[in-house]
Amino acid sequence: MSEIIRPVAGAALPEEPFVESELPAPTKLRARVVFALSISQFGLSIPAVSMVLVSWPATIGVLEPANKAFFLSLLTGLFALVGVVVTPIAGVLSDRCTSRLGMRRPFLLTGAILGMIAMGMMGLAPNITLLILGAMLYSLAASIYAGGNAPLVPDQIPERHRGRVMGLMMAILTIAGLVASLVLPPFLGQQFIVFAIPGACFGLAGLLTVVMIKDRKLSKDEVDGKLSILGIFAQFKVNPRSIPDYSWAWLAKAITTLGTVLTSVYGFYFLTDKLQVSPEALPGVLTITGLIGLACAVLGALIGSWISDKFRIRKKMVLYTSTMILIGAIVAAFAPSVEVYLVALVIMGLGTGAYFPVDGAVMIDVLPGEGRETGKYMGLLTLADQAPRSLGPFVAAGVLAVGSLIPGFGYPAVFIAGGVIAVIGGLLIRKVKGSV
Repeated sequence: MSEIIRPVAGAALPEEPFVESELPAPTKLRARVVFALSISQFGLSIPAVSMVLVSWPATIGVLEPANKAFFLSLLTGLFALVGVVVTPIAGVLSDRCTSRLGMRRPFLLTGAILGMIAMGMMGLAPNITLLILGAMLYSLAASIYAGGNAPLVPDQIPERHRGRVMGLMMAILTIAGLVASLVLPPFLGQQFIVFAIPGACFGLAGLLTVVMIKDRKLSKDEVDGKLSILGIFAQFKVNPRSIPDYSWAWLAKAITTLGTVLTSVYGFYFLTDKLQVSPEALPGVLTITGLIGLACAVLGALIGSWISDKFRIRKKMVLYTSTMILIGAIVAAFAPSVEVYLVALVIMGLGTGAYFPVDGAVMIDVLPGEGRETGKYMGLLTLADQAPRSLGPFVAAGVLAVGSLIPGFGYPAVFIAGGVIAVIGGLLIRKVKGSV
């Protein structure tokens, strides 16, 4: 990454922004590219899903049992906040990277190495402070990685296949969660193992992706000189009115994502505190809930993305799937048993699984910049995902506190609020005109 953005001696600065290397728009779906993207998504997803489902709740429950809900909210909020700041910057820098490795690969490589270090740090953390610091370092690593990873779909995948490829990426995400649910619960109580396994997966996947992709390259005479720190932030002075479709799609995604955060953040504690699952039964229940919920998410992603591409109804699918999230959240809120909670996971899994790839295809449909600023706008798209994940745990904690004023209604209130918020975001997608 040391070769990013150097001025060209004797060259006058153009009035227009830099232009990316003239790489023809992808016209053919290549199996090698799809396989590389799948490996990359799997490696990135394993730590993300495993930390949320198992590693963080279990470790915080041991380190701070009396304040576990507060510290889980604090950790997940700070984790997402780092991503909010770093990911868009990494996207801008990847658009201007003149490394011999290419525009995207330096970010994949750097993120993978830092990520393994951060996971080791969390695995060895003796207290909550070091656990949080390790989580923030991992967020930095994952954000740098995303700067190279997020632009790969618009860089490498033809438009007519993007819905299905995004569906595959969502399926890979849920498969990663399935693997985490099967592999990690038996190691509950072994802090290092529940972080080291996902960290190794991330590092290995990053290295394989770097080797497999044919990255686009940017020559030094195609950039408009060195970009200062202030210049980086100036890149994000965007007038939403000048790009209305992207702006409405961004807002809709942010709101719906906030809703999904609220419907999932306290799932571990809902099982133990509300449904009274015993410590002995917990590993088995986590495995079962993971298998059912994540399998449904895979099915939802594949079917939903296929329908949206086949019948060209991406915006309608966004609304339908957000409604499914609300229905599942209501069922979960009033679940009297683990069995009913599993039904809720099926509904929410199908809805969430279909929502994210279809919504992702809508976002790519309306990307501004005509290919010159793909990393920037994909980075801002990641912001629409990470900002709610930063804010969501604090919103959830507030809703939990208010809901707890009614005995036994704390966790149900969080589920219901999440479902309602998801539908509000789904309704906003109707404002987008540049997608089907």
